[in-house]
Amino acid sequence: MDNEYKEKEINHDFNFLNYSDVQAHFADLNISLLRGRHIQTGESYIFTLVNNYVSDFTFYYRSLYGLELKREKTENVEYYYLDFSEEGKGKLNSSDRHREMTSWDSLIAFMLLNMYYDRLFDRTKTINRPAIENEILNSDLSLHYKKIFFNNSIRDNYSDPEWKTAMDNYKRALRTLDQLGWVKILPAEEGDGDILFIIRESINRFANIYQYEIRHFENFVEQIMQKKNKK
Repeated sequence: MDNEYKEKEINHDFNFLNYSDVQAHFADLNISLLRGRHIQTGESYIFTLVNNYVSDFTFYYRSLYGLELKREKTENVEYYYLDFSEEGKGKLNSSDRHREMTSWDSLIAFMLLNMYYDRLFDRTKTINRPAIENEILNSDLSLHYKKIFFNNSIRDNYSDPEWKTAMDNYKRALRTLDQLGWVKILPAEEGDGDILFIIRESINRFANIYQYEIRHFENFVEQIMQKKNKK
């Protein structure tokens, strides 16, 4: 993609913004990308739009925002997102336009990344509340999860109020991950509990941008516990 950009850069302008299909859907695409969303195959018109004008949008975001339009592929699914240039965080480097993920967001993304890999050969990675509870109680990392979700209380069973608090934190993080395009929240049906969503392929980017937390998960857990204890 970079070579394609360099070849056309000299003759580039913003005339593509006058095309009827761009005008029809540019606002949705632009808002989504600037909010950090990963737009992947299956997102109908906004994926088609960015995919049809890759070099144009690359020039647009590089010129106006100092951001790089990136394209990656996982399991034959492509997705686009905006990344900061090597020089810094572009023109979105301000507290009101750039927000880091919270510790809870990162924790849930880490858990979902593991669940994604566990379901690597499933056609869709659909998760409901029973699957989440099982991951917390029975996975290889259950001791760490219990420490965080249940305030250092490591037991085999927890009360309904304890689960409600844990799942409220989970759902808040899910909304952030849905905005990033890493999951797709679905209407829950009977048997799903009150949570149902699909883990999307683009969650693999979490493994790239949060390498330290993944490699030092125990330290990451301790940091979360320390922040919780200070509240």
